[in-house]
This record gives sequence, C-alpha cells and structure tokens, in this order.
Amino acid sequence: MRMQKLKLRIDWGDMDLLGHVNNVSIIRYLQAGRVMFMEKIGLPAYAGMKTGPIEAATEIQFRKQLYFPGNVEVRTGVREVKNTSIILEHEVYDDAGDLAVSGMEVIVHFDFINQCKIPLTDELRENIVRYCDSLIEL
Repeated sequence: MRMQKLKLRIDWGDMDLLGHVNNVSIIRYLQAGRVMFMEKIGLPAYAGMKTGPIEAATEIQFRKQLYFPGNVEVRTGVREVKNTSIILEHEVYDDAGDLAVSGMEVIVHFDFINQCKIPLTDELRENIVRYCDSLIEL
C-alpha cells in the first residue's frame, strides 16, 4: 500500500498515569495523519465550510506501548474509496521501527448545511489517485 509518512515527537504531556502514551494521544497522532492527507487531496477541514470531511468511524489496535521521550512515524494510506467516503489505513511506528498502533478511519464527504453525506466529486477522486500515486509503496 502506498502511504504518506508524518514524523511526530512524543511530548511529555502525551503520557498517562501508567507512564506510557495515553490512548487519547494516539488518536491525535492518527488525526494528524488524517488532516495532512485531507489537505493533500484538497479536502481540508476548517470552520464555516459548507461541505467537507467528517469522521464517521475509527478502529484502533494497540500493539506496543509508546513512551516519552521518543518519536513516532504515522503512515496513512487509502484502503478503499467508496461513493461518499474514504477509508483510511493508519500505522504508527516507534523509534525502533516497530509497529505500535494500527487503525482505520472512515471519512465521509459531508454537506454541513443540509446535514447529510454527499458523493465524492470526480475531481476529488482524481486528487486521491494523483496523491496516492506520488507516495512510496510501503
């Protein structure tokens, strides 16, 4: 699968009482990958937009604990493109190159005025293919 890579620093504030990165911080790492992907394909999210992406589902599998100090590499790719949605695949690797987290997100193209999902445009589909073709096969 072709995936974008995003390096992030693990901050001290990402830790929880047990001394490892909190699950909420993991969701933020996936969010960073998703936001970067959406911007690259021309579907950014910002206040006041009439149509745009909305997260419909998230699935996460925690495979290895992460710790401060350290870094993560968030890899994001497209599992599937449907009529109104994009299914993203995420992988989070630690400094040793070990897979720490895997997950997926369903991102729906949404009409915020009428409060309903809408079909992905041909232009958006072309942008997805073009961006994914520019990524490295991992």
